[in-house]
Amino acid sequence: MKNVALTISGNRYEIKLEEEFAEFVKRDLQDAGINLHQDNKPDKLLKAYLRLAKQSTSYADEIELLIETLDSL
Repeated sequence: MKNVALTISGNRYEIKLEEEFAEFVKRDLQDAGINLHQDNKPDKLLKAYLRLAKQSTSYADEIELLIETLDSL
């Protein structure tokens, strides 16, 4: 287990995650403009969430297309 910590509007949050997932979360937050060592505004976290939600939707659409393609074979 590994801790992931970030500060939002002056409040520090620490979460224990499995090591591989923690590394993914850290990279993704940093890619979304979240600074793990400084205070962040809530809108940055919302934007990071929406970024992941969009990716998830895209992946779900691609999986559905692949299933339909395989079914038609």
